[in-house]
Amino acid sequence: MDRWTGRVALVTGASVGIGAAIAKELVRFGMKVVGCARDVDKIKNLAAQCQSASYAGVLIPFKCDLTNVEEIQSMFSAIKEEHNGVDVCINNAGLAHPEPLLSGKTSGWKNMLDVNILALSICTREAYQSMKERNIDDGHIINLNRLAFT
Repeated sequence: MDRWTGRVALVTGASVGIGAAIAKELVRFGMKVVGCARDVDKIKNLAAQCQSASYAGVLIPFKCDLTNVEEIQSMFSAIKEEHNGVDVCINNAGLAHPEPLLSGKTSGWKNMLDVNILALSICTREAYQSMKERNIDDGHIINLNRLAFT
């Protein structure tokens, strides 16, 4: 993990669960982690925990609604301006609504597609472009997925 010390990771859905755990571990190993979510208060609390534990890296909370393309693009612009770009992108954000095919609500399907597919695709593209612009040849893009059975 030494090669990642001081490098920049983006973790989507970093406020709870797997995303929070990943963000915390990357900070522990010395990375600058931009943790994004709609509710940044939980990420702020996690950042304070990391700081109190004297972890080598830093967690930077970033408010971003992944259903909003402009907010995603603004987030990547801010990361470029403030941290030079993304070296690791962990697309963790995801959600599920129990909306069956024959009786489900279109709004639920759209919300799932916006977060689980479109946002993941946009973040992947933007992270790749960030790495390509800076000739980063050892970056990573990791896409997490979930299954839900109802």
